[in-house]
Amino acid sequence: MVRAVVLALGLAAALATSATAQFSVPGPLSTHQVVLPYAANPTAGGSGFAGGSGFTATIEVSNLMGVGYLGVDATLTSTLGPLTANRELTIRLTPIDRHLPADRAIATEFPLTFPQGQTQVVLSRSCPKWTIGNSYRIEIIEDGAPLKPYTAEVGSPFPGYAVQSPETVLSNELICNFVLVDTVAKPIAKPADAIPFDPPGRSVISGRSPSMQTVSLQRLPSDWRRLRDIDCIVIQGDRLRQVDRLDAPTAGQAGATATAERQAIEAIRDWVLMGGTLVVLQAPDATQLARSLRLKLLQQKAEDEGFAALITSTVSTMDDSLKRFREALSPVSGRSQNTPLPVAPRVLSLPVGDSNLMGDSNLMGESDSIVGSDVMVVLGPSTRERFSETQLAATEKWIEAMEARIGAFDSDWKQGYRRSVGGGQVVGVPAESIDSLLAFDLLETLVGYRCSPMLARGVDPMMGDFRSRRWLIPGVAEPPVYTFMGILTLFVLLVGPVAYRWTTRGHRSHLMFLIAPALALVTTAAMFAYSIVSDGFGTTVRVRQLTWIDGASGDAIERTRSTLFSGISPRAGLRFADDAEVMAYPNGGRQMWRDLRSEVGEVRLHTDVGAADQRLDAAFLPSRTQTQFVTHQIRRGVGTLSINGLRPFDSSGQVPNAQSIELSSSLPFELRDLVVCSPDGRYWSAARIGAGETASADWIPKTQDASKLLGSLYTRHRPIGAVSQSGRSQGTRRIRDLVLFVNKEVSRNGLVVTDGVFEHWLNDTLFVRGELPPGMFVGIASPSPDVVAIADAEQVASVRYVLGTLP
Repeated sequence: MVRAVVLALGLAAALATSATAQFSVPGPLSTHQVVLPYAANPTAGGSGFAGGSGFTATIEVSNLMGVGYLGVDATLTSTLGPLTANRELTIRLTPIDRHLPADRAIATEFPLTFPQGQTQVVLSRSCPKWTIGNSYRIEIIEDGAPLKPYTAEVGSPFPGYAVQSPETVLSNELICNFVLVDTVAKPIAKPADAIPFDPPGRSVISGRSPSMQTVSLQRLPSDWRRLRDIDCIVIQGDRLRQVDRLDAPTAGQAGATATAERQAIEAIRDWVLMGGTLVVLQAPDATQLARSLRLKLLQQKAEDEGFAALITSTVSTMDDSLKRFREALSPVSGRSQNTPLPVAPRVLSLPVGDSNLMGDSNLMGESDSIVGSDVMVVLGPSTRERFSETQLAATEKWIEAMEARIGAFDSDWKQGYRRSVGGGQVVGVPAESIDSLLAFDLLETLVGYRCSPMLARGVDPMMGDFRSRRWLIPGVAEPPVYTFMGILTLFVLLVGPVAYRWTTRGHRSHLMFLIAPALALVTTAAMFAYSIVSDGFGTTVRVRQLTWIDGASGDAIERTRSTLFSGISPRAGLRFADDAEVMAYPNGGRQMWRDLRSEVGEVRLHTDVGAADQRLDAAFLPSRTQTQFVTHQIRRGVGTLSINGLRPFDSSGQVPNAQSIELSSSLPFELRDLVVCSPDGRYWSAARIGAGETASADWIPKTQDASKLLGSLYTRHRPIGAVSQSGRSQGTRRIRDLVLFVNKEVSRNGLVVTDGVFEHWLNDTLFVRGELPPGMFVGIASPSPDVVAIADAEQVASVRYVLGTLP
């Protein structure tokens, strides 16, 4: 019996291991398409579809698996000719089967009007998705009821064993995802006779291999939120320059294609501002590329030096590995006895033990040995016999070709440049194609922690963490300790000295059995009533808004962290802009990964995504609970801040240097406590500058004074609170903090990023280093009213940082 149980357990483990090897997370741009209704009606004169309702619907759903934003593109075509009246329809997506965590699953509805007189209508929307899951039910609703033939299920549930570790279902958070747009990677063409050589690589991202997809420009999403899982986009320079000519397509280019490509380039541009890495092949000079992108590309000396050092390091690593490979093979034809190779340890840290090079263990002679991680390889006769002179000659030619390839890479990339823009970066190189052998290794290092969308956003909408306490509304939803102490003190005085003395003096002390409970009841009711009334019945919000303005275009990117409290949950729910990326920030740190429920039952969270806004229902904001949301958004044409008539600094002192400069603002809001670093590195400060006004800014002679001013600008509004760092527990099953877990997996040099690209930049620049890059500014403003999800909410203790580049 025991043997049978052991055998059964072993078989189950083997099956699970086999299944684990088969499961893989879909790529970032994966899509599922359905055509509704399904069954065609062959009867002549019919509508063309069995059980149809006068139209067909082709619906494509993208980004089903990952956490972020899910895309829905639908085309509805009438089968009865032009409609005789408007039809009000709704496409509904409902999570089914398995989603993790199940209680964060969101059902979304997309209202759609099929206009009278039209035969086709197109819808393209994106909706929030705060779970890991790959299965949805699609329905089309009319008059509040689903149309029966227009129901389908897309995707498939991920297996139950996959949830045992975040590494299995969150692989896109842990690897670098490359997308090549209308270009291909330079292949690694190995001669058939050459001995296989697997370069060691630097394993910069947790030792995991990056993923690569190739796609045409017109097939890229037009919404930057659907590009979040992509870490690096590679594109030809002429494709970016073509955007200026897309309004006048050539004879062979359809107007729809031109529009799709223009929208895709706009999405790439927005994605770069939000933290993406764009590599431009056959790139023009940085000035011309900046004009093509309509962005201010910021150059910094330290970053240029770091980029050059990284290229040198990548080339040196590959050169060393080729040298060791050549030395490892050289004794094969010249040595007849079993002698250790005359090379340093780890000489074959490349494919040591790989069956392609060393053969299977049963084919290796007894004298062949591989010892430990610092490998010492002894090539015996059985191994030497596998290498012919033809193989050695082919391998030598292959190594020479790879050395030439490394030299070409070194030359091309050292002629290139790297520039910062918003939260992202742009790399331009003169090469015609990307070298997957070397460039991917280098770019993984450049991408860094941004390989994780969770770390780039700075929020985990699934489990949350204790860091949410850093931005709570002060004095709300907290026990009024001192008030309660006062009420209890009054109760003690009334029951003791007052009531007791009054009853005893009148010889009616027996009334204390009635007075004491009555006063206790009144006291309890007073404490309860005060706790309710003190917080009020309205809505209070605390906003932390970061606005980054691009000086070339006047466009802005924003990160907004909002904490909401409502005495009574608002019936109308919450409203966010239609183009905003909305993420909940739960107060987590208590529940472990292994305890998350994955089986979807009743879906309690619902959203409506229309052409103008995203509406989250009241369930997203429970009564009398502080609830946080983090949004990212693009704002077009916000305005710029510029310097008028800046004269060069004269270090000789022959010409008096300016003690003040004039600033011009085309921004629609007032800036306060403004600090500007002009392109020549000098600092200037202004107390305020009104919307659309000009103001004088004074020179700050000492860099230390500017550093103190920047530091105080940050510390006055620094997110702070009692936080216990959880998540660094033993084993993946005990994880309580996914952000710290992902940091541990992808970080290098101890870098921990928990608050996203923009908060990290703000803290590092203002507080840690205390200096602005030349050509940048930072100031304080009042939060914009449109970032508040409830229009009549009262703002308290809020701040808006406005920073960006000068034109």
